[in-house]
Amino acid sequence: MERRYGVLTAVVVATASLAIIGSLAGYYLADPRSPSVEAGSDQSPENATDRSGTPARDADDASPPPAGTDRQTYRLDRQIYQQSSFSLTLTGAETSAGTLRLTFRYRNDSLLPWPLSCPSREDDLNSSALTLADGRTVRPTDTWCAAERAGETVTVAPGQSTDTWGVFPVSPSPTEPFSLSWYDFPAIEDVRLG
Repeated sequence: MERRYGVLTAVVVATASLAIIGSLAGYYLADPRSPSVEAGSDQSPENATDRSGTPARDADDASPPPAGTDRQTYRLDRQIYQQSSFSLTLTGAETSAGTLRLTFRYRNDSLLPWPLSCPSREDDLNSSALTLADGRTVRPTDTWCAAERAGETVTVAPGQSTDTWGVFPVSPSPTEPFSLSWYDFPAIEDVRLG
């Protein structure tokens, strides 16, 4: 009987030792400065911070952009749609190499899911447009729906948000106003990057 307890004690001590060694090795091998974003949070990678509170950088930010691209980012936060507990916001923009990438956030603060339909790729690229100050209408060359979910229904769960984007083959100056028609949502006027 004493021998069984001795073996059991040895197994417990060995397991505890391995757990301690694994914890210490994991701590030293992990980069404590790496950003952490909780799954399901509203915090997108571009807004993530490391443990010191410093904004996290992704691989694209670590190196300077290629010559001639002149990448600029802008925070816009223009509400496009608000109905009951559902909202759509134009959150930001990025200009680079003659293109404009707009980012959008669909937010569902209701108790029910919000189903959204992505049209086919061809229909999707004809469902939105920018109208520039000189009167030109510019359609997107790519969107989140067209690239990721063409022809599918996407559901924004209660209490959650979904970020999407659209890329347009134009790079307006920061002071040049434009209007935006995004799918069947109300158009917004006088959008400026600066």
